[in-house]
Amino acid sequence: MWYVMQVYTGQEQKVCEQCRSRIMEEGEDVFVLLAERMTRVRGEWKRITGRLFPGYVFVETGEIEGFFMRLKGMGAMTKVLCTGGEMTPIYPEEEERLRLLGGGEHIVRYSEGYLEGEELTVISGALKGYKGAVKKILRHQRLVVLEMPLMGQGVEVALGLGVVRRG
Repeated sequence: MWYVMQVYTGQEQKVCEQCRSRIMEEGEDVFVLLAERMTRVRGEWKRITGRLFPGYVFVETGEIEGFFMRLKGMGAMTKVLCTGGEMTPIYPEEEERLRLLGGGEHIVRYSEGYLEGEELTVISGALKGYKGAVKKILRHQRLVVLEMPLMGQGVEVALGLGVVRRG
């Protein structure tokens, strides 16, 4: 099961590495979900990787209480997200969707697609075959803004998407 741990924004990778080297046990994983996007550097488009959910680290464990006790002993400024005072995993459908998007590397790969009228069709990348709510398409920034559920809340995320043509 996946749990969400809140950390200071910008400290996600550092907390992950500390957990991996100091407290993680067999069968557990601690990771940051990343997303590829394109950015212009000196007039050329370059592919970069950034955090999908800034300020959040994901923990895969079947025993969150034990992980939490080890985490407290580490002294890092972290908080496992709770609902009703209990540490609860993300919903199974949310975990499944994030697993599909991020794959085994936990990186949402850059996608490409085309527009026909107002309908987006994704032809390659992590969003291939995606059907769902698109908040905005930022064509000049090569981004698409989607609303994804996380812990039952709608969270806006920007994913890399190149629109190769408009129908």
